[in-house]
Amino acid sequence: MRKNDKKYCGIPHRLLLIPLILILLCLTACAPPDPSATYGIHTPLQAAYLAGSVDGIDAYAEGTEELSRPLPISLDFSKLSDNYTEIELSENASFNDAFILPLIEKKVDVYNTKVGTIYYYRLKNEKGKHSQTYAFLTEDATPRNLYVDGVTNVRDLGGYTTPKGKIRQGMIYRTGRLNQNHTDEPTLKITEKGIDTMLRELKVKTEIDLRRISDNEIGGLTASVLGESVLYVNCPMTANADMPTANSESIRKFFATLADPDNYPLFYHCSIGTDRTGFCSYLILTILGADTESIYRDYLFSNFGSIGGDRSVRNVLGFDLFIALYTGATQKQKAENYLLSLGVTAEEIAALRAIMIE
Repeated sequence: MRKNDKKYCGIPHRLLLIPLILILLCLTACAPPDPSATYGIHTPLQAAYLAGSVDGIDAYAEGTEELSRPLPISLDFSKLSDNYTEIELSENASFNDAFILPLIEKKVDVYNTKVGTIYYYRLKNEKGKHSQTYAFLTEDATPRNLYVDGVTNVRDLGGYTTPKGKIRQGMIYRTGRLNQNHTDEPTLKITEKGIDTMLRELKVKTEIDLRRISDNEIGGLTASVLGESVLYVNCPMTANADMPTANSESIRKFFATLADPDNYPLFYHCSIGTDRTGFCSYLILTILGADTESIYRDYLFSNFGSIGGDRSVRNVLGFDLFIALYTGATQKQKAENYLLSLGVTAEEIAALRAIMIE
């Protein structure tokens, strides 16, 4: 022992530091890897398309298989010594709206995070003891595609930048159908897990169905398959070449539903979530002020879904050329004048913008 070592209860001070050093080393070694990392939600195939030219979608997806789901954020806590059983995930450090996921073998795959968002998380054991709080950031890259089990072609219409601000996430979702077409009784495509995602995670309140009643395309629906808590609104539309001119009543009803803040979060769909859904998405993004590339990519991203065939730039270009026939200095103004010509009111358009622009 060194001559000038001070002692506490007969133990040299320098020796007392050893347990503290060991504790610090353990905390460092056992912490989740890269707790401040930035995570992307797009698969390598999706990311490659988003990094390339807008019209290059055919090199990555042709609408014939399910490729639309996001990449999960995989968190591994296997190095932690404590036996945690679940993870609490929140957009704020107070965890007052935490989403809880079970830990399976100290690992978890987190789906459906918002883009460009900081998430806070902490672990919890069976006795209710929490770990320290960690955080990660998601990459600010749209579209925010989603995983809803049993449903293809699902994504958020938010996250895009406009001159007036960002479009809010977690408010409007576009999807494929949740039940089969042309059946006497509703036959689900969405699974129980998917229903749980829609209700508990995405918290949807309203379903807008763009399928036709006249030929029972809706598959016997009179209410949402998600249950009584979800308002079901039918706005039947045709998907033919005359779609912009043949669906005036339904488009009016569609935008009246969007103008009511009590209906949010909401989702809308046709059969595969591409043509009628694509046109409605085009109109929403255009009047909100999204840029042309974002609007085109949102439309063409449907090719990653199982939609029975590909869509090309020509499809969405047709929307652009039609809207260009209306007066206005910008495509946004022309789209607004188109909607006004159908009977959508200026107040409804203003209400949608107030709801959706941060």
